[in-house]
Amino acid sequence: MTTDTKGHRSRDTTGLGTGLVLPQALVLGGMAAWLTLIMINNITDSGTNIHLIGQVLSMEAMADNPNQGQGLLGRALSADLAAPALYGVIGYQAVASALLWWATVAHLRLAFGRGDGTRATLFGNLALSALAGLALMFLVGGLWFGYWITFGPVQQVHFTLLLVAVGGLVLVNLPRGRTTA
Repeated sequence: MTTDTKGHRSRDTTGLGTGLVLPQALVLGGMAAWLTLIMINNITDSGTNIHLIGQVLSMEAMADNPNQGQGLLGRALSADLAAPALYGVIGYQAVASALLWWATVAHLRLAFGRGDGTRATLFGNLALSALAGLALMFLVGGLWFGYWITFGPVQQVHFTLLLVAVGGLVLVNLPRGRTTA
């Protein structure tokens, strides 16, 4: 129990607050698991992604089609850069995954009354900003190479990822206030 400035006694619920901490932890943990699995898939099946990234970088699908993207072909890069690009993405995914797990733990600690709401929110913001950054990197980089012309469904996945990250940021930043008893 705590006492406010007017002498009223209230139950301290800064951890659970409005009951949002568990959904926040669930979303953060779900995104952490999802991104970790993507990273593992990128490591264990790197050949598939190297091939696909190579197609995007070299813009080969547009080069083979005289009706699409011809004005963008000057941006094409060697498909040999696909492997280093994938390894860079895997490194970024590793950092973002670690941040998401860290934020999940901070929210779970908060749910059990052992954490700090400000720190949990900060960690959630860092983690979800990293996730949004990954989506934006794919969207902007992909747009540079005109991937929307030949890989439209992939672009939709990246837009969805950005929306999920922004939705997570909104959820993590909802107030966890005190309730009175």
